[in-house]
Amino acid sequence: MGQECFYKENKIDRKKQEALLTERPGEGGEQTLWQIRPMSQRENEEIWKKCSEDEARYEAAVLAESVCFPDLKDVTLQNSYGVAGAERLLAKLLLPGEYERLRQAVEAINGGEAEECTVFI
Repeated sequence: MGQECFYKENKIDRKKQEALLTERPGEGGEQTLWQIRPMSQRENEEIWKKCSEDEARYEAAVLAESVCFPDLKDVTLQNSYGVAGAERLLAKLLLPGEYERLRQAVEAINGGEAEECTVFI
């Protein structure tokens, strides 16, 4: 096979994945799954520049930007934790182990390491 597999029309788009990161019962007592999405290298570079190459700030921004659900940009959710901003909300919302599971799930979906990157607690 030639380089045709690299053509845009042959690209396999990675979709959002669900991850069980926290013990938060939802409706009917079922566990609530987080939704995370992959990002492009261009998005990654923009976040790096926005964070002035500060690694801790960059990591928090990548994680926050990768989360689709819950909506970390929702002002009502931020207000319930007394914070402003998605990155600060994540720091308040998650325990250290949960934050690490989110980091691993985001790394997996962006690294293409796993077809399914569901993380179980």
